[in-house]
Amino acid sequence: MLKQKDTVKKRTALGQGLDALIPIDLSFAPQEQNGQSIKSVPINLLKPNPYQPRRLFNDESLSDLAQSITEIGFIQPLIVRDSSDGTYEIVAGERRWRAANIAGLESVPVIVRPLTDLESLEIAIIENIQREDLNPVDTAEAYETLINKFSYTHEALAKRICKDRTSITNQLRLLKLPDPIKEDLREQKLSMGHARTLLAIDNISTQLSLSSRVVKRKLSVRELERIVQNYRNKKDKTAKDKPADYYENSRIEKDLSSLLSTKVKLIKKPNNSGRLEIYFHSIDELSRLLDTIGLQEELS
Repeated sequence: MLKQKDTVKKRTALGQGLDALIPIDLSFAPQEQNGQSIKSVPINLLKPNPYQPRRLFNDESLSDLAQSITEIGFIQPLIVRDSSDGTYEIVAGERRWRAANIAGLESVPVIVRPLTDLESLEIAIIENIQREDLNPVDTAEAYETLINKFSYTHEALAKRICKDRTSITNQLRLLKLPDPIKEDLREQKLSMGHARTLLAIDNISTQLSLSSRVVKRKLSVRELERIVQNYRNKKDKTAKDKPADYYENSRIEKDLSSLLSTKVKLIKKPNNSGRLEIYFHSIDELSRLLDTIGLQEELS
């Protein structure tokens, strides 16, 4: 039996995206919700959704939720689907399930829905990304999964979850950051503002160095912005000091290295003479290079 105090107010739905998939009115009668049967299921028969986008579950938040469940019971049942082994896979409500375990409950209220793998995935993701406490990296990965699995465009996804298209695009850019920085974001050692500032740098080593400095010194976003601006100014000055043909030579070296699958160095002198160095590390590699440029030599 679900417990609910009369003073508990009706909560707003999770959002149009989830509401379109699972119409939810939280002021439901004890054993029925929108015509769907609610039943009590032993807590040990429930298992997490493998597509759960939330990687981290805050212990303090779960404890608070467990206390709330102990005092007033479940306001909202879990959404689950049948598994072939007699258990149920949680589609929406893993935090409530974890909190119920902490609270020591033996069973929880659920609504069983006949969902396909893709439907389960979509609901699990949308249910989570519409909660503000999901960290930015997990949110970005959830967006990416929806785009890859369901062929959403950024605009269509933004409409589906009631977000601005630009925010979707900016969130996805976080996935370009190195893994250590993404972990710091997950653990809230870095903020979204820090991450956006680091994305202005195209050098991974510099990104990692600066993110480490932010964490150790607890730098603000504004302080990091000043450091990054100074870095970019120095980089621009260095680029201006390069010879006029520096970038052209670099492009030629890159193209030749790709063609020959080895390091190539182009050295030009002021009188436009110079030399081209092609590197090899064994007789076999030299034979391959000679064959590539049309020379067949017997080497010993």
